[in-house]
Amino acid sequence: MSNDTLLLNANGAPLSVTPLSTLSWQESIKLIWLDKINVLEWHDWTVHSVNHSMRVPSVICVREYMPQAGTINFCRANVFIRDRYTCQYCYNTFNKADLTLDHILPRSKGGRTNWHNIVSACKKCNHSKGNNSNIVPKVMPGKPNFYQMYGSKNFTLNIKHEIWLKYLNWPDAYVNMVA
Repeated sequence: MSNDTLLLNANGAPLSVTPLSTLSWQESIKLIWLDKINVLEWHDWTVHSVNHSMRVPSVICVREYMPQAGTINFCRANVFIRDRYTCQYCYNTFNKADLTLDHILPRSKGGRTNWHNIVSACKKCNHSKGNNSNIVPKVMPGKPNFYQMYGSKNFTLNIKHEIWLKYLNWPDAYVNMVA
């Protein structure tokens, strides 16, 4: 039995997409008692204490709008999403297991690990490029904003409950049901 609760902002959008904003069922019940959220959907199971029984929420919404963070964290997964799982040298699409991160200007030549110097590369292209700084990607990288990363819905969203789809507005082709 999965016990996560989907947490939505006051405008009905998830507070975060990567990772998806969820809470434990205990945290969601605490927010109900503190009168800070509205419950939109319930799980089909109940928890009991000595004095109370309560259905567990599946989808909740905060009452006051919480501003979205303006920056995207630099990490391997976000570089792959930014580059749409495409090698920036051969421009073929791969799954994440077959991609690596490549420094355009190699670290040995002073290259930094940041949004402007890292691209997705397939293992073959990364190996062929090696330490050569004269080979450049087809698209030069930059730091993306939230819309560039997630507005185009170019990554797979992992969800635990089918009812969450009703609130996520995500294309079925980019949803993976997990246990």
